[in-house]
Amino acid sequence: MTKFNIRLTTAIATAAVILGAVAPAAMADTTVTVVGNGAHSNNTTNVSSNNSTNVTQQNNSTITTAVNSTANTGGNKANDNNGGNVTVTSGAANSTVNVGVSGSMNNSTITPNCGCNTTTNITVGANGAHSTNNVTVSSSNILTVLQQNISNIVNAIVSQTKTGKNQANSNTGPGNTTVTSGGSTSNVTVNVTGSSNTSSQ
Repeated sequence: MTKFNIRLTTAIATAAVILGAVAPAAMADTTVTVVGNGAHSNNTTNVSSNNSTNVTQQNNSTITTAVNSTANTGGNKANDNNGGNVTVTSGAANSTVNVGVSGSMNNSTITPNCGCNTTTNITVGANGAHSTNNVTVSSSNILTVLQQNISNIVNAIVSQTKTGKNQANSNTGPGNTTVTSGGSTSNVTVNVTGSSNTSSQ
């Protein structure tokens, strides 16, 4: 009597993804016995173990950012004063724009821990003379991961600062006329992070 012990290892069985999970059922051990057949008999046994995991993820993102920032200072008037000191002071005009845009993301994690390691026990023996005994064992694991990102990102930013245009005209008499305008600054920061795909197991 001849005994064959063949262990089939099926690795990938669970796909844990953002939108759902795929978890094939665990496969039980298989026992095949070919014994006690008559002379000149033909005995054929086929054992097939197949495991397939398909993960499909897709993101379509359209992001539009429109910012219009305006800061004005100045435009003060001190005209037609008679005598004394004339002082015109404008504060600063500051414009600060911070824009952060992140694209879409696909993340798939496939965990090969389904308990689907199987053992196939095959026994061939005690068959008649000139008998033909064929045993075929096959195992396959197929993992397919498809990830796609399509991102359209448009940023339109206008930042304006104005200062000055103060007036101190037609002032007469003793005294001093002082016109002071504050500073004008514009700070624009744009951070764009594109789409990403990750897959691990």
